[in-house]
Amino acid sequence: MIRRRYRMINPDIESWALARAHHIVLSEGLSLAKAAQDLDRKRSRSLVYELRKVITAAIVEAHAASFDSNGAER
Repeated sequence: MIRRRYRMINPDIESWALARAHHIVLSEGLSLAKAAQDLDRKRSRSLVYELRKVITAAIVEAHAASFDSNGAER
């Protein structure tokens, strides 16, 4: 699994979320689809777990980016 940290350079959360979701689907979702197509249950379960971790990390990252260095919400 490739992990990349995306910085929210642009305050436009919607554009950031779209780009992040696109990356997640391309990198993690395609692997999951291939495992499902191959009827590989063990690999599918593993990839679902990884996909869940990546999505959770993206949500935490977005939440953290919504606060400035003083802890005030942007």
